[in-house]
Amino acid sequence: MNGNRTNVFETIGALLGACYRSVTYPLHCLSMALFCVIALFSVHSQAVSQTQRVMIARIDADSADPALHPSKLIAGLTLAFESTKQYVVVPNEVRDSVARAIGDSATYQRVADSLGAEIIVFASVARIENLVRSELVIAGGDGFTFSTGGHGYGVTFLRSDSTRSMIHDPAILSSMQRALCLSLRDSSLYAKADDALRVRPASLLGIGGINFVDKPTDFIPWSTFKEKVPASYDMVQSITAALRYLDEYIVIDTDTRDSIYAKAGLYLVENYNPVTVPELKTLRAFDIDRIITGRYERTSAGADLTLYLQEIGSKGELTTLKKATSTIELDTKQALQDVVRACLRQLFSVISEQSERKP
Repeated sequence: MNGNRTNVFETIGALLGACYRSVTYPLHCLSMALFCVIALFSVHSQAVSQTQRVMIARIDADSADPALHPSKLIAGLTLAFESTKQYVVVPNEVRDSVARAIGDSATYQRVADSLGAEIIVFASVARIENLVRSELVIAGGDGFTFSTGGHGYGVTFLRSDSTRSMIHDPAILSSMQRALCLSLRDSSLYAKADDALRVRPASLLGIGGINFVDKPTDFIPWSTFKEKVPASYDMVQSITAALRYLDEYIVIDTDTRDSIYAKAGLYLVENYNPVTVPELKTLRAFDIDRIITGRYERTSAGADLTLYLQEIGSKGELTTLKKATSTIELDTKQALQDVVRACLRQLFSVISEQSERKP
C-alpha cells in the first residue's frame, strides 16, 4: 500500500519507528500527547456497546525467527482483539483484496475506510528465549488521527511432547493481550473471557542468586552446601515453577535470564552467589524491575533460608518489599525444596503446588 500520504501514515509511521526501537532497546518509552490517549479511550468506550472492526496494517518481527512466523502473529493478534467480544478483525486476505482493487493509490486509511474499519493497528514483536514482547500502536477516531499504544509480555513454559521444543504461541497471545490492555488503558479487558484467555497486565519478575553461606568450621558439613551448584539450581527452578501462574507477575525462567545476561556480556552467572549490580542493571534494562533473591545460611539448628521480594532501581539498587524466613532441619534435597515453598507461601498469597497444573 502506498505510504505517500499525510495524516495517518506520517503519524503512525513515526510512532511505529518508536515502537520498533523500544523493542530493540527495552528502556525506550513510547510517548504521545495526552489528548490522543483520551480520544482513543473514548473510541474504546463506545466499543463496549457495539462491535468495532479492526484492520491489521502491519506486524514487524524477526523474519529469521520461526517462533514468530507471520501466521502465528496474525492469529495471536486476531484472538487478542476478538476474545474481548468488542472487536472483529478483518482477515488479511480481505484487506489485501481491497488494497489490490484500489490499486497504486491504496493507503492504510483508504483501505480501512473501504472495509468499514474503525481501528487500524500496527504491531511489533520480539523474542528472547522464552520471553515475548509485543507492542501495539493503534489509530482510531475521525480520520484515524488519534493514536495510542502499549506493550506487553508473555512467557512460555510449554514444550512439545514430540520435538521437545518450546511452544511460543501462548506467550505471543498473552503478550499481545497485555499490550492491548495498556493501549486501551483497561486492565480488566479480559476479566470476562474464558479462563485460558483471562490475563491482565503484569510486571516481570526475575530470579537472582541464592547466597550460600556455609560455616564448615563451626558445624558438621551438609551435602546441600558441598553440592551448592546443583542445590542452588534446584532452588531457582523450584521458585520458577511455583510462581509461573501468578496473576501479578510474569516470572522469568533461567534460560531466558541467562540469555539476557549474555547479551550484556555476563557469562557463568552462578545461582549460589548473591546477585551483582551489573546483573541487576541488565535485568532492569529489559524491563525486569522485580526480583527474588535469597540467603541460605548454616546454623546450629540446621540452616535458615531467607527469600526476598525486591524492587530493582534504575541504578541497580535493591529495595526490599517483602521477606520470608524458614528453618530447615534435614540435609536433603526434598527438605530444601519444601523450605523454598514455605518461604514463597509467605511472600505470595498463592503459589502453584507440585500436584497442580503441569506445562
